[in-house]
Amino acid sequence: MPFLYRAIGIGFLACCLFALALKLLVPLPAPLGYAPVDLGLGPRVTPVEVVIWYGTEKQAWLEEAARRFQASGETVGVRPITIRLVGMGSREIAERVARQDWSVAPRPVVVSPASSLWTDTLASEWAARNRGRIIADEATPLALTPLVAVAWEQRARLLWPDGAANFWNDLHDAIADEGGWSAVAKARGFGPDTPEGKQAQLWGPVKLGHTSPLTSNSGTQTLVLMAYAFHNKTADLTVADVEDPAFLAWLEEMEVGVYDLGSSTGTLMQQMVQLGPSKYDIVIVYENLAIEYMATGEQRWNQPLRVYYPPATIFSDHPYAILDDPLTSREEREAARRFRDFLLQRPQQELALQSGFRPIDPDVVMSGADPANPFVHYASRGISLDIAAQVESPPAEVLAALLNAWDRRIRPLAPAARP
Repeated sequence: MPFLYRAIGIGFLACCLFALALKLLVPLPAPLGYAPVDLGLGPRVTPVEVVIWYGTEKQAWLEEAARRFQASGETVGVRPITIRLVGMGSREIAERVARQDWSVAPRPVVVSPASSLWTDTLASEWAARNRGRIIADEATPLALTPLVAVAWEQRARLLWPDGAANFWNDLHDAIADEGGWSAVAKARGFGPDTPEGKQAQLWGPVKLGHTSPLTSNSGTQTLVLMAYAFHNKTADLTVADVEDPAFLAWLEEMEVGVYDLGSSTGTLMQQMVQLGPSKYDIVIVYENLAIEYMATGEQRWNQPLRVYYPPATIFSDHPYAILDDPLTSREEREAARRFRDFLLQRPQQELALQSGFRPIDPDVVMSGADPANPFVHYASRGISLDIAAQVESPPAEVLAALLNAWDRRIRPLAPAARP
């Protein structure tokens, strides 16, 4: 019997020594055996970090989705996956990656600008600069959102009393008239001694906000919609259209009313509700941001906001593009695919809906009577499931000509602070 006890003891000690050696040599994903604490011995497991450069309009959704994903304990092999989100303008994302400029943020594994326009731009610019392809898989759309106007309701109803069928020309004429809101009131039949006229005098000039088209997707889309509206078309925009002197003169009159240009659509919407009507009367942003900040704006300024859809708008599809070798490793790409697949699952698509996005998943129903559905809750504020018309995305050469014309003629204008 003593021999048996000694054999058991020696066997147990041998097992412990074997486990200790294994811990010293192999990076196990958990503490040694079932010990309640990690002894800190052996190689440490380095997480696979997925750095995502994304358009800031998705911040609330992506941050919550990333928290859920990391809580799920997903791994690549034995290595846990961590998600690091870096927000910036959509055009800036494409340009910095094409130049391999990591001066403002760590090298990304994934880029997710607001529109696939910019992943296409990245692919073509990378090929021109470095040859080969840089997007590992086909860029996957995550959600949809149209471009809208958000305005303080009292002012918007004065500008568009019968609806916004003549959206861009009404806005242009209001901005171009030096009389500002007083001129709008007069044009609507309200004299300077009427309550409406007196109120309009207090509002000053008509103040429009949109982001810089040189850094932000929504700013670029705004210029595209203006060009289409001026030429009274929804497709086949040409280089001649965007370089037309009459259009550029009209655009210049419009852009004088843009008092500040930011690089982030999310920041623009945030500033509207923080700074109030003294800073912006109307901003051009994404529908999801209008929904996200609707309640905050009304509570802060004790007056409602309202959403208007241009007669023809443009959608963003929020692509998720995994970058290829040489910028990323095999494990980074695999980790990025795991997070992409997670974002496309129904719970995260429902989360996107709650954040004001139109889900890619067709099984996530947007209509119905659920008051928690923001498309139902804010219907009285102008949010609509139905989009009347969309414009065609212009070819790359037309877009380049439009941005060059804006940069050359509009960017230097005062009093706007141009980037």
